[in-house]
Amino acid sequence: MSNSELATGYAALILADEGLEITADKLQTLTKAAGIEVESIWAQLFAKALEGKDVKDMLLNVGGITSQHIFV
Repeated sequence: MSNSELATGYAALILADEGLEITADKLQTLTKAAGIEVESIWAQLFAKALEGKDVKDMLLNVGGITSQHIFV
């Protein structure tokens, strides 16, 4: 994973933690404030991928599938 991807991912987590909408502009603003130059495509891709999703819920439910769910 590149520094651009990591920085954009962390920026998305910051926005989600603050309860803010994850947009390309906000991702760019956060990465720029951190002194990390990120191509706008990364911000656009992350914003589109996370559009309408509850990032906190996604993180809390990682690994939520157990063998009981698979072998029903």
